[in-house]
Amino acid sequence: MLRLQDVQVILGDFRLKDISLHVKEGEYMVLLGPTGTGKTVLLETIAGMHVIESGSILIQGRDVTRLPPEKRNLGVVYQDYALFPHLTVRKNIAFGLQLRGETGIKVAKVVEEMAGFLDIRAILERRPGNLSGGERQRVALARALVLDPYVLLLDEPLSALDRSTRDRLRRELKRIHREIGITIVHITHDLTEAFFLADHVAVMKDGSILQQGIPEKVLNRPADRTVAELLGIENLISGTIGTNGAFLTRLGLVGLPVSSSESRKKGNEFFLTIPGWCVEVLPEANEERYAWKGNMRVAAVNFMDGLVELELAHAGGEHLRTRLSRREMGNMPVSIEIGAELPVGILKEGVYCIPG
Repeated sequence: MLRLQDVQVILGDFRLKDISLHVKEGEYMVLLGPTGTGKTVLLETIAGMHVIESGSILIQGRDVTRLPPEKRNLGVVYQDYALFPHLTVRKNIAFGLQLRGETGIKVAKVVEEMAGFLDIRAILERRPGNLSGGERQRVALARALVLDPYVLLLDEPLSALDRSTRDRLRRELKRIHREIGITIVHITHDLTEAFFLADHVAVMKDGSILQQGIPEKVLNRPADRTVAELLGIENLISGTIGTNGAFLTRLGLVGLPVSSSESRKKGNEFFLTIPGWCVEVLPEANEERYAWKGNMRVAAVNFMDGLVELELAHAGGEHLRTRLSRREMGNMPVSIEIGAELPVGILKEGVYCIPG
């Protein structure tokens, strides 16, 4: 559906560097990265707003690299929604259809159907200044979707909303994708948003795509330390390869198979990525499940919604973080408080080794 091949863009001191991306028809692709990394520039490049220095952009197999935005049949929803303040919701949604020269009867029918689909019929005669953030977002989506675009481009669509509205619209975006089946490219810096919505995710930093793939695979197998940090992996433990490929860390020996031929060289530095769910307090007796077991001190207890985050300190100087539900915390047979010494285990299944 959408393919970028070695795309380079230069805007002042900023550069998009050899961007290659393939988004299949009906796929929900999320571009994830920190602010200032070039996500919006990439989205605008796909939309035709920037001239590329080299590379190509294809939509449905057609080279659109030099085509203007209006010839690409893409829908764009901006972070600030970009609604016309002097027009009613009905006229905002109808604007693009009228620009295309569609008849009044068809425009009215399509607008009514889309308003029903997005549950905004009750506000069709209101103006944007009298709408909530969530309502404005739905209107912006409706205005883009009525044009039946090949690809819907979403520029940080939820970042300006309060938490409860953001959660509702995140579910709404998933419903839209499921029921319409439209191809979507969505940019965000929010990890929860990305992994809730994405079929595929591309991790960006400093104008480059560092890694892309199925969200679970990218999360479980980050390409390097930078990707692991951008993905919010709670625990990164450094160490070296010792005799017989053993992992030597400040926790002591960690029993995992070495994951690459390069890592097998004695003395090589590495990092273990350890998601919080791999860190178990009061581990089971089954030794085969664990890469490491030992005692750790509770250094901090932080309450977060329905979760409790524990920071655990090892005598060797290493710290690990994990989360328990409030229910798990309440059912613990021992008291979990700052200073308490607890047995801890690291599950093998989620731990991954990356070069140092």
